[in-house]
Amino acid sequence: MPAEPKIAAVIPAAGSGSRMRSDVPKQYLAVHGKTLLQYAVEAVQNDPRVAHVFIAVNEQQHPISAKSVADISFVAGGKTRAESVLSGVLHAINQGYSHVLVHDAARPGLPASILTEVIDVGVSSDNGAIVAMPVRDSLKRSEPDQTIISQSVARDDLWQAQTPQIFAAELLADAISEVGIDNPNLTDEASAMEAMGYHPRLVMGSLDNIKVTHPDDLRWVATILKPS
Repeated sequence: MPAEPKIAAVIPAAGSGSRMRSDVPKQYLAVHGKTLLQYAVEAVQNDPRVAHVFIAVNEQQHPISAKSVADISFVAGGKTRAESVLSGVLHAINQGYSHVLVHDAARPGLPASILTEVIDVGVSSDNGAIVAMPVRDSLKRSEPDQTIISQSVARDDLWQAQTPQIFAAELLADAISEVGIDNPNLTDEASAMEAMGYHPRLVMGSLDNIKVTHPDDLRWVATILKPS
């Protein structure tokens, strides 16, 4: 019998969130008295198979020396998302975790049922799995000035990636290292795996699983999240 997978979550939380036009990094913005980061951590802890959460932070925003709580560790993040993710993944590997579940710090509304499904699918496939949604709207490509339509883009078989994304820890670490933490084509963890020839599985996401990127998004998640 194969050993049961040992799963850790990695949450990259070192970014500045400049598109929010806020002095506070978006992961530390509060909704109903809790930060988006707190919601994200609680969301990935809804499945008991997630044994530990590694949060990669900017040391100037959140000192690494801050006391860790049960099942949560703060690690040094990097200048890019990929560097922060890799930091968390390497810590997970060093502590014996076989799989890592990467989730955005500013994606607070993850439904528990989707978390369970992506873990089920991801640990049963060598290719891993991600949460995503089929593209619903018409797609347009603009001219470089972004004021004129250049062409329409067929949306057939196109999916909008979300998180969590789950992969074998060592495979993901190797993939990110090979592609490069500064590579602009490394937009998420799946893109690193794809570059290495893997084909991650797709798990249906939810509109509730929105990533807070712009000010309007914060108002939307406030309607989704329930006050404590």
